[in-house]
Amino acid sequence: MKGPSIAIIGAGLAGLTCGTALKGLVSSVRVFEKNIYPGGRISRFRVGEYEFNHGAQYFTVNNPLFWNIVSAWQTDGIVRSWDGWIVELQNGQVSNTDMATQRFVGQPRMQVIAENLASNCDLITSTTVGELEMQSAGGWRLFNDRGDYLGVFDIVIIATAGNQVAALCRDVPTISRLADKIDMTVCWAGMFAFEQKLDLPFDAANVLDSPLSWISHSQLTDQKPEFDCWLMHATPEWSQQYAASFRGRVMHSLLDAFWEATDLTPVKPVLSSVHCWKHALPINPIGEDSLFDETRAIGACGDWCTAPRIEGAVLSGFSMADRVMKYIHKKQSQKTVDH
Repeated sequence: MKGPSIAIIGAGLAGLTCGTALKGLVSSVRVFEKNIYPGGRISRFRVGEYEFNHGAQYFTVNNPLFWNIVSAWQTDGIVRSWDGWIVELQNGQVSNTDMATQRFVGQPRMQVIAENLASNCDLITSTTVGELEMQSAGGWRLFNDRGDYLGVFDIVIIATAGNQVAALCRDVPTISRLADKIDMTVCWAGMFAFEQKLDLPFDAANVLDSPLSWISHSQLTDQKPEFDCWLMHATPEWSQQYAASFRGRVMHSLLDAFWEATDLTPVKPVLSSVHCWKHALPINPIGEDSLFDETRAIGACGDWCTAPRIEGAVLSGFSMADRVMKYIHKKQSQKTVDH
């Protein structure tokens, strides 16, 4: 036995990065994910025979540590640079093209980054952790949302959206009081495939004066070429206003906004779907890399701690792993002194 058992709740980039960093350093790391796929906001969405990157469309690199990670991903062939032409779009008029920023995408899709990390973890999908119960002798018992027992673990890391962290950590004020303050945007994503190629000269656009904030041509390199696929993100304000609307109404509204923003003659899509990101992006990150309560052996990480970017999530996961290892070494040193 190399050390304590660890449960990580959430298989987004923060949780998977933390789990990968801890692999082999402790006795076991088990990651619980409520969805059927890992990845969180870089997971895939299937519409018919087609898949979409319906969350994060690309990522940038600022931190040297993250740059080293991305370089390794490139070497492994799961990440490539993306030189797509991104413009500003207002009622059909194109302006302010950005060709200077270096951007990266997963190869062939964003989710492959999460799948690569998940291969290092003991991942349990389709499982929602609904309750944590601290043991008097130390450690935590986990239960799913139906009350079924999931096991007992020495350390628990929660790598979900801030409000979900707060709900699970009500009895840990050092974490819950900070997580409770996080405000998250809502984002409706629309995914559409057209039989004929649309007459748009750019790859993606930040949209102004519209219910849409972003539109992007499909970047999936293994996609069938028959259809022209486009992804649309609505603005946080519009998404919040229509958060409880019927999916059909949202679908038609997003498509109408797309035709208005691009000034194209409307055509009927051959495939269409929408998805509501209820916890899209943190508005007010707490400005700490991660949180950990040593007295209870529980921590939290995610981009809501640092910055609402893929880089922020990965660095938060690394920070969490570092804090866990320092805690373990501290406990081991104390045991050595006691003996």
